[in-house]
Amino acid sequence: MPLQQHPIFGEALKRLGTNVQRISISGAAPTQMIKRFGIAFAPRGPLWNVEDADALRRSPLRIINAEYPSNIYHEAGFRRIMTPAHVAELNLCDTGWLTKATGKWRNAWRKSQKSALKLQHASFDQTVHDWLLTEDRLQQRQKGFRALPHSIIHAYAATNRDKVILFTARQKDNPVAAMLFLEHGPVATYHLGWTSSAGRSANAHYALLMHAADYFAERSVTRLDIGTVDTENAPGLARFKIGSGAQVRALGGTWIRMPGM
Repeated sequence: MPLQQHPIFGEALKRLGTNVQRISISGAAPTQMIKRFGIAFAPRGPLWNVEDADALRRSPLRIINAEYPSNIYHEAGFRRIMTPAHVAELNLCDTGWLTKATGKWRNAWRKSQKSALKLQHASFDQTVHDWLLTEDRLQQRQKGFRALPHSIIHAYAATNRDKVILFTARQKDNPVAAMLFLEHGPVATYHLGWTSSAGRSANAHYALLMHAADYFAERSVTRLDIGTVDTENAPGLARFKIGSGAQVRALGGTWIRMPGM
């Protein structure tokens, strides 16, 4: 189950005043639906056991960001308005996943082991870790992108603090890079990352991803969702994810139901 369909994420959104409901659609797992301006939207859903176009047509959904490619959305009267994004996923049940990484990626990770990095992990605490959110706001302005509001992190941690995990790399007690994950069931999803010039020089994110994989595997997490792969707008990050040995797969695109269909 992707983060966007998990009840924990839904509860976090509700704390922020979002209209979130779980609806029943025949043939699918309970589907998390967000309603805004009277329009019902399913992020990364429905999750089908048996596809049922008639049931989808009868549902209140008007926009779907599909988890998997399928013809069912067209059959149910939807039209695709965005091509599929791709996500990278690490299978932690495969203890040899690092052998699937590229040679360049493994060499970068080995270099990080010689960079005097101190790796730490902790449950997110706003009073202690607000520095990361400050750095993230700065990098969003500098790089000209927008991410989900930090209030989601606070809302998620409010009732599930032990499932918001921050991994930090330090040199001489100064943070040089960080990765924040949200855990949901047997999956952990990468949510936010930051690195300084010193962190880039030390290949800190390579060390952090390995540290996170080891940590979550010990907690019986079976998969790391390390996020979308955007080769156009974030080519360096895309190379990092692809090179790690993660499986890259296509989502199902974004669909809208046209009036009268």
